[in-house]
Amino acid sequence: MSADAFARAMEAVNAHDAKAFAGTYAADAVVHDPLYPEPLKGRDAIEQDMVELLRAFPDARLTMGPVLQGGETFAAEYTLRGTHQGPLASPGGEIPATGKSIENGVAVFSKSNADGEVSEERRYYDIAGLLAQLGLGPAT
Repeated sequence: MSADAFARAMEAVNAHDAKAFAGTYAADAVVHDPLYPEPLKGRDAIEQDMVELLRAFPDARLTMGPVLQGGETFAAEYTLRGTHQGPLASPGGEIPATGKSIENGVAVFSKSNADGEVSEERRYYDIAGLLAQLGLGPAT
């Protein structure tokens, strides 16, 4: 994935197009996300993850930060902002809407295949800080 492809993925999220976002991933992609005990496997799981995020934060917006690329490896930062207006899936069950706004920094490290699609990704973000912003944990 190039910086341009990453920008297109961010635009897809901001347009609330989960299918277009997932289309930037390989059909057999694996995504490691701290919210899930097991990796997301395959484009359909990645699309469903985005559907769930947009259900919880229907006004979600991503702002792209620094982007670094070296060969097939890609690293980027972005900021997620939104208002928790729907149920949020979590390993412990759904978290009902709180009506609270969030701002959370995210870092991703991705590997691309020969077609420029993400084949493997690791996401890093502050889950404790996110829960605190939702009023569900101690302030950080």
